[in-house]
Amino acid sequence: MERPKRQQIRVAPSSHASATKAAAACGLSLSEYTEATLGYFTSRQLNPVGDVAREGELIMLQVKKLGDRIFSYMQEEERSLLVPMLEEMLRSRVTLDRVLRMNEILVANLNRQLGTMTKEQIESQREAGKQLRAQNEEMIERQVQEAIAGAKKAGPGKPKAEGQAGKNDAELSR
Repeated sequence: MERPKRQQIRVAPSSHASATKAAAACGLSLSEYTEATLGYFTSRQLNPVGDVAREGELIMLQVKKLGDRIFSYMQEEERSLLVPMLEEMLRSRVTLDRVLRMNEILVANLNRQLGTMTKEQIESQREAGKQLRAQNEEMIERQVQEAIAGAKKAGPGKPKAEGQAGKNDAELSR
């Protein structure tokens, strides 16, 4: 019986060593492994160099999509904190403008009344004004501390209170 003639190909020593190691891991001889590998690529009409590059592109595309999702999540978290802060700042600004206007009116009225008041009445009004100012300072400080504590609790990366604006992970993954 005559053995079929075998063709030979030359490969780099490092490629031969890699193929030998891979064949051993699969429990095949180097010849069987080489024939199976060639059969795989030729039957599918694949270019082994091009397909590896395509796999790399797919991986990079997946990494980019993941990065986009993370960035989108971060933007939503910022919005869920910054929009309420902006609303509060605007509300404070409008309130402050109205209070300033009311103060202007009160000062104008007090200036008209000062001409008709005695020194004792004026001194009594000054003392009442000092007490009112002290109460207002205490109230402002307490409200500022409450607002700061609330902002620390609702910062990005912290668990959201029920009903707080923002998307959850499941909504962002769509």
